[in-house]
Amino acid sequence: MITGGAIYVDDVRFEGEAVGVVVRSPHPHARIRAIDASAARGAPGVLAVLSGEDVARMAKPIACVIPPAAYGRAEALPVDRPVLAAGRVRHVGDGVAFVVAETAEQAREAAELVKVDYELLPEYVEPRAGALGMPIWDAAPDNVAFDWQFGNPALCRDLFNRAAHTVRIHLSIPRLIPNPIEPRAAIGLHDPQSGKLTLVSNPQGVHFVRGGLTRALGLPDGELRVVSPYLGGAFGSKIYAYPEHALVLLAARMVGRPVRWTATRREAFLSDTQGRGHTTEAAMALDEDGRFLALSVHPTVDIGAYFSQLTPITATGVGAPIQGGAYRFQAIEIHVRGIFTNKVPVDAYRGAGRPEANYVLERLIDRAAGELRIDPAELRARNLPDSQTAPFTAVTGLPIGGGRFLDNQRLCLERADRAGFAHRRAEAASRGRLRGFGFAHYLEANGGLQVAAAITPGGLPHECAALKFGADGTVAVTIGTQSSGQDHARPVTLYVAETLGLAADAITVREGDSDALPIGGGTGGSKSTLTSSVAIKQAVDIVIAKARALMARTWNVQSETVQFDRGVFSAAGSLRTVRFADLISRYPGQLDNEGEAALHYGSSANGCHACEVEIDPETGAVEIVRYTGVDDFGHVIDAANVQGQVQGGVAMGIGQALAELAPTPEALQHPLATSSFNHALLRASEIPALDWVDNGLPSATNIFGAKACGESGASAAPPTVMNAIADALSAFPGARELQMPARPEDVWKVISSGGAESSARTTSA
Repeated sequence: MITGGAIYVDDVRFEGEAVGVVVRSPHPHARIRAIDASAARGAPGVLAVLSGEDVARMAKPIACVIPPAAYGRAEALPVDRPVLAAGRVRHVGDGVAFVVAETAEQAREAAELVKVDYELLPEYVEPRAGALGMPIWDAAPDNVAFDWQFGNPALCRDLFNRAAHTVRIHLSIPRLIPNPIEPRAAIGLHDPQSGKLTLVSNPQGVHFVRGGLTRALGLPDGELRVVSPYLGGAFGSKIYAYPEHALVLLAARMVGRPVRWTATRREAFLSDTQGRGHTTEAAMALDEDGRFLALSVHPTVDIGAYFSQLTPITATGVGAPIQGGAYRFQAIEIHVRGIFTNKVPVDAYRGAGRPEANYVLERLIDRAAGELRIDPAELRARNLPDSQTAPFTAVTGLPIGGGRFLDNQRLCLERADRAGFAHRRAEAASRGRLRGFGFAHYLEANGGLQVAAAITPGGLPHECAALKFGADGTVAVTIGTQSSGQDHARPVTLYVAETLGLAADAITVREGDSDALPIGGGTGGSKSTLTSSVAIKQAVDIVIAKARALMARTWNVQSETVQFDRGVFSAAGSLRTVRFADLISRYPGQLDNEGEAALHYGSSANGCHACEVEIDPETGAVEIVRYTGVDDFGHVIDAANVQGQVQGGVAMGIGQALAELAPTPEALQHPLATSSFNHALLRASEIPALDWVDNGLPSATNIFGAKACGESGASAAPPTVMNAIADALSAFPGARELQMPARPEDVWKVISSGGAESSARTTSA
């Protein structure tokens, strides 16, 4: 990828390709009175123009896969995302027509000729229950999508009533744009002989996307193949089947040619699913010694205009298991309200509910430490498990296979030199700067178990792997996961090589073809290493069993007397041996197989991160001067790869804390807010080098001994950075209400509002 050798969707070309362009609504909420596409149909090079009414006769909306019982409803709402809007548009960027032409320029010019008569309707920008006039959906007259509860409210109320201390906090976790460097793209192909459709695209899982599209198009799974080359980033936004996938397939079947669509960066802002969007009221009850008793968390979630395929569970059940962290609460209660707004749908974004939960918890703990005048490290230490390794069950019911929680904190604060911070704060004050120190723990629940159980009650994540042996000694391993910039192949390669006694460079790992395997889980929720571990173990075990049976027949012995160790078969009581590598050419094709397995146990990656900031009181600009991360990812297979994942997650978390904010519907109507040139993404120079420490406790639940790592930085960084900013501004009362993103103008307002006797403070963090 670094040297330019990777093949992306835009590198894949087919003879006779046509190009599609989506005509999108400029309004957040409007009735479509009429569409006049006559001029577009007569424009040079135009092959077809599809409207929402046309598409509705060929395809259903792309359905949410989460049943209503999983998010607290008796019946499902008819709020799935349409392939094209028919009758009404519900957000800026909602597709209303699809123009297909010989070239991209012709398609764009013809799209400008499509005339849509809109009747504007009341728009709902903020997630508030209640509708003035016409609601977004008739089936939800108050714009409430769901009202979901978790935990033990009665016990929480009792503990709050008996608590010596109650601490409350109001937090905003704004919407974010995933913004992968490679935009979404799709090519639709139709074979007129077989009738089979093929989609070449860049999703995070070809099987999941195939399922969403076959349901929408009314096809058996076997009549659609989904193929994915390399992915240039995804962060959750490419998990799903999208309207444009269906459009290129329908258009290809209609015009008899391959049809390509590639999102512009502006379109990505208008149509990609977004992340976060929580406004939360939280409270904690503590006893007289600062022991945690109960936690109450009430988020209101801005879910947008439609349900994407996983929307309800990412807003509810994914984050709930880790809401109490590893802390020893006696009870917890969570009450989530999802509210429709006239915005693009929200769904999974790097962490998918877990960063939100960790943020609320760790900001609330720092608030409690301040109000009770207890050192934040001491308060956490009083409430974390005493044992460093013993498995236990969190207050939410999440099984945690042990962890070095207190050790993570000790190592992190030592590595970050918290003891020397007072001196650095005083030095910064001498330069007229405000310096702050903050840290936070995080806990993950990885493996995709919550999503699988929500889709099918009692269900588990399943994965598949296949092995095909070449006569030349090579091995092709096909897995159902999908790398999106990481290296999922490496642990699989190492396991196959070490177990079967093969050279690692003889093994090729393939992914991204729905025809290659019967099922595939794709990537998402930091699950790929975990799910691929059970699948590849199953496939390798089948290979060994096949080879053992072959050697038993060859040697005329009982199968159970044939032993296998480090790539070599031997017969008990004899000197006969044979290397597995030699069997590949001896028995061509006879050892090929595939294995499918369920993941019964996830992992709970965890860690502690620390951050130091300096603030210029004249401008409010925040500079992160050092950042430390101590993480427990179990057995680390490739330290450089893992550190890269942590650095990337931390970079996204810092961006969320300091700068990023999805444009409002009003801003989306103006081109200035729909380009990476003026969207507030941090640059590399603004991201500090990560001082990273591996403090892994190997997991006993998978063959790699690994815990997930891809989303940890996005969970750890936002509370870490915001706690550091709060510490730097602790002399200013307005800092209590400062929310993400802490942009310079917001920080400056806190400082300029006064309240500090002096901006040069020397008290210890």
